Amino acid sequence: MKSALTDACTLRLNNFEGPFDLLFFLIEKNKIDIYDIPIFEITEQYMDYLAAMQELDLEIASEFLVMAATLLHIKSCMLLPKHDDTVAEELDPREELILKLVAYKKYKEFSQILKDRETAWGRVHYKLPEVIPSVQYDDELEVSPVILRQCMVEVLNRSRQRMNDVSRKMQRILDHERVSLKSKVREILGILAKGIRFCFSKVFSPLSRSRIEIATGFLALLEVVKMGQASVEQPVAFGDIYVTPEKTRKKRDNRKIEEERESDLV
Repeated sequence: MKSALTDACTLRLNNFEGPFDLLFFLIEKNKIDIYDIPIFEITEQYMDYLAAMQELDLEIASEFLVMAATLLHIKSCMLLPKHDDTVAEELDPREELILKLVAYKKYKEFSQILKDRETAWGRVHYKLPEVIPSVQYDDELEVSPVILRQCMVEVLNRSRQRMNDVSRKMQRILDHERVSLKSKVREILGILAKGIRFCFSKVFSPLSRSRIEIATGFLALLEVVKMGQASVEQPVAFGDIYVTPEKTRKKRDNRKIEEERESDLV
């Protein structure tokens, strides 16, 4: 592999747009996989190019020196001994540089596409817009008063119908019932206080209750069960839900236990 010092005079070193441009040039020149950069060779060539630029009395921007320091830092990190292979694979010091090079490659390709489009469209000539004089007609339309009256009535009817639709929608919004969860919880607790077992679909029947009231009642039932005031049963899937007061259920369970004990004694 030739050193950069041997052909420094044949290269236009001052045409590199930045350190990534120079680094990307070295990767393409040596046909290196951008995801597996031999950091030792690239660092050596990069430093050779900077030395060549100094020999030709070219100004070296600070960003080139920052990249040189970065490469030397990565090189020193890779020279350190690795005690754990898994940690060494996860903490690759080249990873950040590789990501920046991949992003730079994308931007460079896109910039080349835009440059090609600029060259292609630079050969296109456009015709400036002309001012077209407006044509005015002084002819008067002959419309009978009857037709004008019919058009006016239709416009008024449409406007009135539109206003009625808006007012009906606003009235529905204003008349929308307000159902609170607390009121439904109190209603269910009032029924349970009587100590009776009831069917939810009978109390909150769709024939006498609205959909929002039924939904709120179901949420209230869940709150009551969560409070430990009642228990629910649904013998059949998607069937009626039966609500039993907690005290009534305990009495019924105690009665069954006593009946089983008596049968065992007999």
